Amino acid sequence: MISEIDGRLGRRKLIWFGIRGADAVPLLELQQFREVFSIIAPLQSLSVERETCLENMKKERPDLDRYSVDDDTTIQASEFRRALFEALSEPSAVVPYTTGGFITAAYYPRWETTEYLGLFNERREAFTYKPWVESELVKLGVPTVPWRYVKDEDRTRLIEALELGPVVVRTSRTDGGVGVGLIHDKKGLSQHLPDHADGFIAVAPFLHPNIPLNVNACVFKDGTVSLHSPSLQLIGVPSCTSRTFGYCGNDFARIRELPANILDSLEEIVLKTGRWLASVGYLGAFGVDAIVHDAKVLLAEVNPRFQGSSALSASLDAELDRPDVFLCHIASFQGLTPPPIDHLRDLASSQGRVSQVIIHNCTPSTLERTDNGTLEGPNRYLIVPQKGIGIKPNAVLAKVYVDESVTQDGLSLSPEYRKLTEGFSASHFSKSSSRVEASS
Repeated sequence: MISEIDGRLGRRKLIWFGIRGADAVPLLELQQFREVFSIIAPLQSLSVERETCLENMKKERPDLDRYSVDDDTTIQASEFRRALFEALSEPSAVVPYTTGGFITAAYYPRWETTEYLGLFNERREAFTYKPWVESELVKLGVPTVPWRYVKDEDRTRLIEALELGPVVVRTSRTDGGVGVGLIHDKKGLSQHLPDHADGFIAVAPFLHPNIPLNVNACVFKDGTVSLHSPSLQLIGVPSCTSRTFGYCGNDFARIRELPANILDSLEEIVLKTGRWLASVGYLGAFGVDAIVHDAKVLLAEVNPRFQGSSALSASLDAELDRPDVFLCHIASFQGLTPPPIDHLRDLASSQGRVSQVIIHNCTPSTLERTDNGTLEGPNRYLIVPQKGIGIKPNAVLAKVYVDESVTQDGLSLSPEYRKLTEGFSASHFSKSSSRVEASS
């Protein structure tokens, strides 16, 4: 697949625009890969000719689940957007992690010489609208979390739902746990109901206990879906995130212990989701979040983009000598033939026994590194900000790679890694004394 992609790219330089520059490691296999634009965590590879990271320009790492470069009015953000436009002045191909209006604005004045390997923001937005996506999938028989949609004026339905037990409430668009709340009683309606502006909110019973799952996938024009690296997803771990349903990592080792019928059910959900996405005009990388509850797999969320698990997933695919989700994404937009289908039960048993734990700033203050350079130890620490970068509340402090399982259930860490994450912030960061708290 690499040689086919290289041939299609020709003399165009390949540009990555990502939330994290470090996610672009899989693209280093392509000889045309020349430039990186990212919000945080630069790639720092000698193989690329130019790298522009907004974190380094602003000396600040934002909460990615709330930040939008489109809405950033700082001088540095303007320079960042202008630099991308200038990069497209010669024949180029752009691979986006996700989309934004500024990418559209940079592309169309250069469309005759630029290939855009993704969906434009205006098109992708439809697929981030969860009520439409999940209701259409329900019509196709996909088992989902039993969401009901409640008008803001119909508060009595929320109260009735609470009489049966705790409920999860969710806005129509969410990201990384933002827009999702857990309500235990009537008092919580005023404390934990997420802000929303579309006149209704989704409500579902709190399905506990459950095991959160995640899959990377890519859909091609003919509806073929490539599957990549299933995992147990880490959600709401208190030492890693301050958000009840905040994303904080993946366990690619423990997934092999799930029964084969659970993995088969998960695969069926992903394949049906991908085929539906293709039928309504979606193309490329996507992700599926699901939960196991009462021995049944239920779709929780569709992510119409690359995911926080995609980079590690790609390295696992490389070990198995199979195309990763990044290569498949590019291939899908180039009209190339999909790779052979591998089943999730086979991937789960053959992929490497690794996990990633993502640690966020769980304090209400901006933090800064107290040390510098590479963190030493038996584990691999990635995307750690350099000294002098202010890490905003809920922003990522680090990603930790370990060569074993870290969880039994996706909702808690084993004692060793709970101890590591609980002490990580105090060991390497302190409250910034030179920064005034402000929104990014």
